[in-house]
Amino acid sequence: MGKDCKFVIPEECRKFGKNNFKVRLERAISFIEKFVEKVAPPKRVDDSDEAWTQSIRKRFFEICPEDCYALLDAPWDKKGEFIADVTWAETRKEKRILLACEIEWGTGWHAKTSWPLVAEHFEKLLPVKASFKVFIFSSDDPPEGAKVIAEGDFSTEFAKEKLEASLKNYGHHLPGEVYIFIDFPRTHIQDSPGKFRSFIWIAEEYGKAKAVVIKEIKEDKLLRPTEFEAQWS
Repeated sequence: MGKDCKFVIPEECRKFGKNNFKVRLERAISFIEKFVEKVAPPKRVDDSDEAWTQSIRKRFFEICPEDCYALLDAPWDKKGEFIADVTWAETRKEKRILLACEIEWGTGWHAKTSWPLVAEHFEKLLPVKASFKVFIFSSDDPPEGAKVIAEGDFSTEFAKEKLEASLKNYGHHLPGEVYIFIDFPRTHIQDSPGKFRSFIWIAEEYGKAKAVVIKEIKEDKLLRPTEFEAQWS
């Protein structure tokens, strides 16, 4: 992997504060674009959650900044985690955690989807102090014309509403914290080109009041269906 595949986090985005708001937003958008370039094909309803999680983790290792290391400091397919499912920490003396990510597909008993599982894992990110916090999940994407999604499942609109409520109710934000949400909706269509939906929140002030605003919403952008098997073999 060349250096051009690595994500870049400038110094002004590594410190908390009200400044450089536009730069933080630009970096968040850039992260989403780089991240989704090479992930697994669209997640079908019957796909293995574990296989998808490993594909996502591998992408984090590939684009980890040059001066950071991805924790755990181990091959991407190892079990275990440090603070979150994936973190990027500086190799230099500051050792700041620049990114923390949680991945939760919400699959419970008998493969039924449960929103409480998703919410529980998102809330792990709230107290973590990192410049960028990424949460990856999977809503349901029912066939065209279907009016009701599967029992226990949830739409991306439902997820966005609940996640925003959690952010607004949390009272210990630091200004400049960036939350990046990426939803890979499960498709019911074989060989679908797939899509992702992403939402970005940035904390403007310390604490709770006026802490979080939605600055960018990107929805229904097609994933690029690259030759997955050749990529990861």
